[in-house]
Amino acid sequence: MRMKQINWIAALQQTAALPALKESGITTIRIGVEGYSVRTARLFSREEAAVIAAACQNLGLRWEIVFNRLWMEEELPEMEAKLKQIQSWNPDGIVYMDPAVFMLAKVLGIQDRLIYAPDTLTTNSQDIQLMLNMGVGRVVLAAEITLEEILQIAEKVEGSRLELQIHGRQVMAYSRRPLVSNYLQMIHKTVEDLPHQRGLYLIEATRSGKMPILEEAAGAAVYMESTLCSFAQIRQLAASGIGNFALDSLFSCDQQLIEARQAYAAVLEGADPMEMQAQLTERWPQMNYGSGYYAMKTNLTKEDAA
Repeated sequence: MRMKQINWIAALQQTAALPALKESGITTIRIGVEGYSVRTARLFSREEAAVIAAACQNLGLRWEIVFNRLWMEEELPEMEAKLKQIQSWNPDGIVYMDPAVFMLAKVLGIQDRLIYAPDTLTTNSQDIQLMLNMGVGRVVLAAEITLEEILQIAEKVEGSRLELQIHGRQVMAYSRRPLVSNYLQMIHKTVEDLPHQRGLYLIEATRSGKMPILEEAAGAAVYMESTLCSFAQIRQLAASGIGNFALDSLFSCDQQLIEARQAYAAVLEGADPMEMQAQLTERWPQMNYGSGYYAMKTNLTKEDAA
């Protein structure tokens, strides 16, 4: 019963994967568009976005567009033109993080389609409820909060308007600065086709894990060293009433998301969570699956967590 109430969201890489994503139980497709989106699995052209929208409609899938750029003052006319273009596409949701997008969306009368995703900022129920009271349709929980904190928030906020990423690499830090380019310039090295590189990483001085770093024209982002996997937590999360679960494929592929979605369905139907995770790990060993911050606060030091 609870599963039927959940909106399962998948970031799309290949249009050809839409039927299989639908078959796996995905209910919403999320896409990035060139000039509109950052940190997405793939950037589609505006022409491709229109094709995907039509395909989703034919398949009975909802679709959402990522509009998560940060806009400088001189870029506001561009932002207005692009948001009006999005309005003409008529998506089911618009993922954003810049308050300027909300201000214009309110003027256009589409603020109820907005999905507020400011990365690290949504860490308590009052912050989230404030945004919902302002009229946004949904708020995405921060990646850095624990399972206990997530469940506490879900008790106080309408679950159908909460979203949580349950699968995929999570963003740890984001900057408009070209951090990778600056570093490469300092050490007198170059990397070809930098915006499409997925193999660059950082290693902290006190840790051994490799944290992927991605630089695009709009900035640079650092990701967790492991791929979030929520098999052990999915039953509690589903029972909490949270209505929207997102699976991201930035460092993987559509097929990995399809198999993950099928595994989550199996767990919710009674399968052993650890067995499902073991099967997925065997199938995709390069993904380095982990539990993120479900059990550990981000403000703990390495010694505290030991």
